[in-house]
Amino acid sequence: MERKERTILIAIAANIILILLRFFLANISGSLGLQANAWHSLTDVFVSSVVFLGLFVGRIGARKYTNIIGRLENVLALFVAVFIFYMGLEILFEALGNEGRELKHVPFVAVGAFLGVIINYFMSRYKLFVGMQTNSQSLIADGYHSKMDMYCSIAVLIGITGSLFGMSSLEKITSIIAMVFMFIAAYEIFTINLRALLSGKSQFESHDHSHFKVSVKNKKAMVGLGAILVGAYVFSGVYFVKWDEQGIIRRFGAVAKENVSPGLHYKLPYPFEKVSLVKKDNIRNIQSGVNLLLTGDMNLINVNMGIQYKVSDAVNYALKVNNLDNLIKAVATTSIRQVVGEKNSDYLLTTGKSEVEERSKNLLQEALDKNNTGVQVVNMQLLEIAPPKEIVESFQDLASARQDKSTYINEAQAYRNTIIPVANGNAYKAIKEAEAYKYEKVKTAQGDALMFVQKFEEYQKSKGVTEYRLYMESLDKILPKVNKILIGGNLKVEGTDLWLTSDGAGNPIYNAGGNK
Repeated sequence: MERKERTILIAIAANIILILLRFFLANISGSLGLQANAWHSLTDVFVSSVVFLGLFVGRIGARKYTNIIGRLENVLALFVAVFIFYMGLEILFEALGNEGRELKHVPFVAVGAFLGVIINYFMSRYKLFVGMQTNSQSLIADGYHSKMDMYCSIAVLIGITGSLFGMSSLEKITSIIAMVFMFIAAYEIFTINLRALLSGKSQFESHDHSHFKVSVKNKKAMVGLGAILVGAYVFSGVYFVKWDEQGIIRRFGAVAKENVSPGLHYKLPYPFEKVSLVKKDNIRNIQSGVNLLLTGDMNLINVNMGIQYKVSDAVNYALKVNNLDNLIKAVATTSIRQVVGEKNSDYLLTTGKSEVEERSKNLLQEALDKNNTGVQVVNMQLLEIAPPKEIVESFQDLASARQDKSTYINEAQAYRNTIIPVANGNAYKAIKEAEAYKYEKVKTAQGDALMFVQKFEEYQKSKGVTEYRLYMESLDKILPKVNKILIGGNLKVEGTDLWLTSDGAGNPIYNAGGNK
């Protein structure tokens, strides 16, 4: 393998490392400039691959396949150019729709971006040096292409560094600059390969792929780069408000317009005007985090609360509060601590959860309203409320004892619910039986009294008959099975014979004188 080919392979490997590094940094930071710069580095990989293929085909002497390989290269290049252009548009629309996004892990990302600049610088110098040593115009052109990538990387690095000093809009400007380089690279790849495909000529060594030709003077390059920067600066004033957003325009820090409607708009570039986009209807979710709190009965419990909130006043939300999530977490923790400190642990772990949620929500809302945060608390929910791990067993024993107590109480209540109705029934039965007995005795007594009175009245009328009738009735009661014979009162028994031939069953009956 010749020196030129080795150089190109090293360049491809370095560009792949740069692509992976920049996509990684863009992912953890949210930087659109790094994302655009990564896609621009992808064009470097493609250009270097084309140069390597041309050198390889020329070295092995496969001239008869040059035309076929060249056409395949042209078709592939067209697809690559369209794809890169599409990705540039996606990033552009995202940049226009997000004004001054807050980057994450800025110091670490800035170091990574600076490392990318260093790699670009040494790779451009290395390609130019080998190209001049070997008299390879393709390597020289590829070296200039890497130098343009280095300029793009420097612009992105400036934007990332600016965010450290509060100039968040600077990152948007550098993102647009990086996208301009992307569009230029995609345009050159597309036009060159489309022209080659239509003409049928090989393009392995015929074009420099360098954004600017090698013979261009530095002055012209600087003028062109300046024009690009000015255009990017003016164009950075374009922004897009989505249908669920509310835009707020600030001119030198003062609110110039509070309610910008959805659609495409223009403002003066940074630092004259700045736009803040707020999603009013979005429900945001955060957690207070697990906190070890002291209860009213001097026990410790772990509490983690989930908070849902939305924007009620876009101006206050965007301008009067910084790091709102941290503020809500701190205030929510204070509210929960106040509520938990007033209740005992048994109540909190069993039936008091709804009260903790409601009171904590009210206290949090009062604090947020007092500080004009422009936030409405939608809901607060206990995600965790439990004793610390060190005393879980003690709380479990307490819970078991509480469960046993509840079981005994329920069993006693069940017995009470069973025995009391039975006792009530028996008492009711006894009362009713006594009332019936009383009624019966009273009525019997009243009947006897009435009968006595009636008999007395009859006795007054005919004493003898009445006495005889009462006498006979008494005999009937005393001797119910004895046959009784009535004889006149003037008859003497010794001189009277009463003959009965039969007792009704055919047995002879003795007469009253004792004879058979």
